[in-house]
Amino acid sequence: MRHLKSLMVAALLLAGCSTTTTNEPVKVLSPTGAPALSLLEAASEESENTFEFVTGSEVVSAELVKDDSEYDIIIAPVNLGAKMIEAGKSPYRLKAVITWGNLYLVGTSENALNEEGTFATFGEGSVTDFVLRQAVDLDNITPEIVMYSSAQDVQGALLSGNANCGMLAEPAVTATIQKAKEQGIELQVIENLQTAYQEKMGTDLEGFPQAAIFVKEGSEDKCANVISTIETFVNETAVNDPDKIVELVDAIGADTLGVPSAAISKATWERQNIHYVEASECTDDLTTLLSLMNIEFSEEMLSK
Repeated sequence: MRHLKSLMVAALLLAGCSTTTTNEPVKVLSPTGAPALSLLEAASEESENTFEFVTGSEVVSAELVKDDSEYDIIIAPVNLGAKMIEAGKSPYRLKAVITWGNLYLVGTSENALNEEGTFATFGEGSVTDFVLRQAVDLDNITPEIVMYSSAQDVQGALLSGNANCGMLAEPAVTATIQKAKEQGIELQVIENLQTAYQEKMGTDLEGFPQAAIFVKEGSEDKCANVISTIETFVNETAVNDPDKIVELVDAIGADTLGVPSAAISKATWERQNIHYVEASECTDDLTTLLSLMNIEFSEEMLSK
């Protein structure tokens, strides 16, 4: 686990803001990648708020169970946070789903799943693994299934020719296809797992609740402005002004955010399915996903 540099930033307080908000600094912890991109505008504002981006899930898992955690907001996999809340081990509650799946199957041909070779995947036992197994009938594909420890390893297998198909997440999908082309390897997206999952499970929204905003109990009021900024950016600004994505990624740094580049972040924004949806408005989708992992959804999990 390595921590990426913390950004000391803060929300600009709006004149006439609601009396339910406060002036206290907010501390936010997020995994790198798509969840980090949801924080672009909030993390770029000049204030005293702190945003820390980390790779992997170890730090996130550890902080979710700390009663004295310094973080007011933690972005974490939905199933991870929900499982800890269900077990009574977390002081955090589910506020909103922020990413809705960015998983795609990549292959050397459209028919790669029916050809001899290797299917590279990752995240055994994680939400990505559960979604893959629901969306694709793995028992009836031709290539041998090889489980790797990370998406980076899957990328390496595809680029080295050790796999002819595999599962990746955007923006790594686009970056891998581009790198492969430079090496004389033709790769293409052969299936959108979000669409396949929705068709299989009959969910209301395309995709699945992947990463969510969890707010520490007692921090709801102080987090209101930051959460409002996140919602406005992902649901409006990034959609209507995609160049803003490039501007903000360049300002914060692609390495800090854990993304290939500002240009790829912009180009893959739609396929990363970054949308802010209040958890109270997507309880059916949450129930469906969590039930796959033997987690019983309850409205007691929701942030007030």
